Amino acid sequence: MNNKKMKNSLQRSLIRISIIIVIFISISEGALCFSIYRRDMISRYQNYAGDSINFLCRCIDVDDLEECMRTGVKSDKYLELQTLANDFKETHDLYFIYIIEPLKADPPDNMMDVFAAYTSWGKADGTDGLTDLGNYTGDAYPRDVALQYMNRMDTDTTVTYFRNDTDFGKIYTAIRPLINSKGEPVAVICGDILIDDIYQAAYAYAIATVIVTLIAGVLLIVALNRWYDRRIIRPIRSLENATGMIEDKCRRRAPVSELVMDDLNIHTHDEIESLSDSISSMVEDIRDYASDLVDKDKKLSDMQNKNSQLETLANRDSLTGIRNKTAYDNEIKSLEWNLKLGKTEFGIGVVDLNYLKIINDTYGHEKGNEAIKNICHIVCVIFAHSPVFRVGGDEFAIILKGQDLENIDSLIDKFNQELSDLANNKELSPWEAVSAAIGYATYDSDKDAGAINVFKRADNNMYENKKRMHAERT
Repeated sequence: MNNKKMKNSLQRSLIRISIIIVIFISISEGALCFSIYRRDMISRYQNYAGDSINFLCRCIDVDDLEECMRTGVKSDKYLELQTLANDFKETHDLYFIYIIEPLKADPPDNMMDVFAAYTSWGKADGTDGLTDLGNYTGDAYPRDVALQYMNRMDTDTTVTYFRNDTDFGKIYTAIRPLINSKGEPVAVICGDILIDDIYQAAYAYAIATVIVTLIAGVLLIVALNRWYDRRIIRPIRSLENATGMIEDKCRRRAPVSELVMDDLNIHTHDEIESLSDSISSMVEDIRDYASDLVDKDKKLSDMQNKNSQLETLANRDSLTGIRNKTAYDNEIKSLEWNLKLGKTEFGIGVVDLNYLKIINDTYGHEKGNEAIKNICHIVCVIFAHSPVFRVGGDEFAIILKGQDLENIDSLIDKFNQELSDLANNKELSPWEAVSAAIGYATYDSDKDAGAINVFKRADNNMYENKKRMHAERT
């Protein structure tokens, strides 16, 4: 029963993947068709609007129009232009044709109407004829739209375009300045195209594309389902049954000689047939080498134990028993990786033993080693929650973490006080009353490119402390 459920699950998964791919392709193709259709139609309408206003510009006497704007009186040329523009709008697919003078950015009355073309039916229902020479526009143009018009009060006669969402719908405006004989911009002439219909047509085209693709996809899924069953599901069922029999023999601890897989008669000439042959070969290999595997596993276990011991020795300082420079370098690599993951809560402390050379030269290297072990013990006790490394002959590094990092200042004071108490104890030998300088730094993203930089700042702070101690003694 459980096997049956797994088989059906595989088939459903394949069908589900096919459905997802068909839906994805359908939606992607619809979105692509919508985008291409919309962009192409808008580009055509923009060029259409641009050609239209360029034509009208050639018919305008800008100096005469400027005089009309100044006096508020419509000249004969103005009236001729009105007639031409009205006829042009009647026969061309432009939503608005108008000339305005931008006065300022902020409403009200930031624009002055100069001219507008209208149609007979538009004037009858009130959509045209709402503007006239010298009228101010009140609040009709918000600041962001007004700036589009004001920016075209230049001497560049190239037609540009901008989008404006109005109460009438989505509009693309073609705009260019009108230049008088002195080379000065007087006003801007504009042609608006209503693109709602373009969007609706693009949506309809995209939906039709999606529907056709989905229908083709459904037919493809039906064909694929038959193909899946013949070329994938049935061979895998045979393979599963055969491997299940081998599994049952293994659980019963059957003799190795019984670990033989029957001929599955899978001849699909593809990866499944290759998989079947590989499994048959693998079963034979398991049967032939089962006894060897136990021996090899034991040898591998021994090697792993030895490697673990060698790794421990390689990362352990033989004198102090703490981790050595190799372990410290690995820890720095780990910190660098943590920085890439955003884990920045750490610091580094550096401790340098004083007078080691004097102790070695005066009392011998054995006493010098005692001094190293004594200062190591003090560092490990005080910084008990952070790993300590011996990174040089007389130098130790501390990776400050957790509560040691939070209480670093008090721990530094405790460390210095411990050394001060040793120094004041006259009964102690020089290798017992050890002296050391300490410095630390915490990670700062503004200063540190990585953990190595933190160590350098800590090392510098330690040497500054060493200089201060030397100055106090002299």
